[in-house]
Amino acid sequence: MADLKIQYIPISNIILDPRNPRVAPALESIEGDPPQNFIELALGQFAPDDDERGASTSFSSLKASIRAYKGLINPIVVTPRADGSYVVIEGNTRVSIYRQLAEENALGSWETIPAIVRPDIEEDGEHAIRLQAHLVGPRQWRPYAKAKYLHGLYTEQKLSINEILDYCGGSARKREIEEYIEAYKDMQHHYMPLIGQNQPDYSRFSAFVELQKPRVKESIVKAGFTMEDFAKWVNDSKISPLNTVRQLPRILGNPEAKKKFIAHDAREGMKVLEQPSANAAIKEATIDQLANALASKIRSLNYPDVKALREDNGSPRAQALSDCYEELHDLCKDIGLITNNE
Repeated sequence: MADLKIQYIPISNIILDPRNPRVAPALESIEGDPPQNFIELALGQFAPDDDERGASTSFSSLKASIRAYKGLINPIVVTPRADGSYVVIEGNTRVSIYRQLAEENALGSWETIPAIVRPDIEEDGEHAIRLQAHLVGPRQWRPYAKAKYLHGLYTEQKLSINEILDYCGGSARKREIEEYIEAYKDMQHHYMPLIGQNQPDYSRFSAFVELQKPRVKESIVKAGFTMEDFAKWVNDSKISPLNTVRQLPRILGNPEAKKKFIAHDAREGMKVLEQPSANAAIKEATIDQLANALASKIRSLNYPDVKALREDNGSPRAQALSDCYEELHDLCKDIGLITNNE
């Protein structure tokens, strides 16, 4: 392997990667390589979300950090071209910020940037660097950008799911990758034709991830609807918040809840399913009380109870258990009780 020591490269010699998955949504309508200034604009627009404050805040926060530190803590990764320039593999946003700070004459040295040069890197090495940094790493792409990149690896590069997992360094979940790829397909096939020439709302992508949860698609078809109907519900904001998609089997399986949902929205449908007398006490319970009660109830199940659930795993009781599992798994992952690949 080539020497990987840090070098200082003039930013004027660096080319932002036009294949950068972070900005891929903004470049979908452009033929050929986009201008560098267009990529810079897109990097600000599609920077990773900073909590609920949006991409521009995250970009500004990173810029402020680099300005205060007067440089980078982590070097970028580039590969050289025959003409003497370098293409960024990892660190496009940081290059863009360096250029802005140089133009603003900010205090510091912004004419060169610390970089690791990879002259002999092959395409699979690029995939590994991107995925480890942005799919499972600290600087994650937005969900739609992740899905677009994963879909490209799977359908265009013909990589298997296990090969993609290997590139991620073993810290991604197979199920999550599969869901993202299928969600991307569904959004392309059903949502994009619906909006036509209008600007897509990429935040709606999470609804199509939820669509991959157990029995959701089946419940839509069983209730007499299509995936085009689902896309219209998402576009018309009939399902809010978007994780309510996983409740569609319950809503569409109840005639009154279904009626309220079609006439109004998913919130109204869910109201029909709630039982105020039972929920009043449940809502007062703490999360640990609920967890202990559920664990105790599950431990007390006898074989006939389990057998009944197994034989009718489409029942409201089974769906409620599935919903509980999904929410509990996501919470345990968020608070660090389980790892990404569990």
